[in-house]
Amino acid sequence: MRGVNIDRKILSLKLATMFEELKQRALKITEALYRTTELFSDAEPLKWSLRKASLEILDVVSSADVAKAESLTKSLLLKLELASSGTFISKVNFEVLEREYLALLDKLLSHRENYQSLLDPPIAIAMRRASSNGLSDKAEAVSIKPGGRHEKLLSALQQKGPSSAGELAAIFEGSISEKTVQRELGSLVASGAVKQEGDKRWRRYFV
Repeated sequence: MRGVNIDRKILSLKLATMFEELKQRALKITEALYRTTELFSDAEPLKWSLRKASLEILDVVSSADVAKAESLTKSLLLKLELASSGTFISKVNFEVLEREYLALLDKLLSHRENYQSLLDPPIAIAMRRASSNGLSDKAEAVSIKPGGRHEKLLSALQQKGPSSAGELAAIFEGSISEKTVQRELGSLVASGAVKQEGDKRWRRYFV
């Protein structure tokens, strides 16, 4: 368990570093947008609207609110397109800003799963995966209960990584057979909460 805690601390540090890098990237794009809009008249509402939107995106990048970041980015890009079509911004500057904002959003999306896995317990991760696969009804059917066999198996897989049924049976210290563990794993696989690869004694399960 101590090793797991250390791993989570390492992951936490890595994620903190990644999001700090994203924040710095967003800051640079914001600075670029500010420089681009310097040519706008102070009486032009679009100037202040673009700047406000860029600051809002900078703020949500720090909070890892992907849905809001996506919504704000789309809104900002529409405003930038409007500015470009009205000759407020050159086509080149528009394309550069558009590319950078889309790349920032893509990076934020790619970090979301790792960020969520740090916050969620193994059960929540498995249930979310099953739901995303369109198998939420089946996932409920396996009856994952706190402290139950399924939760113990999911927790073990989260900690150990890919494991065989025999290796997972060891966590029950002889209270249930390996056959029972295989059956429980089969139901988790069917629900989409757990994945498997290999055949027979070479089969490994993972989340």
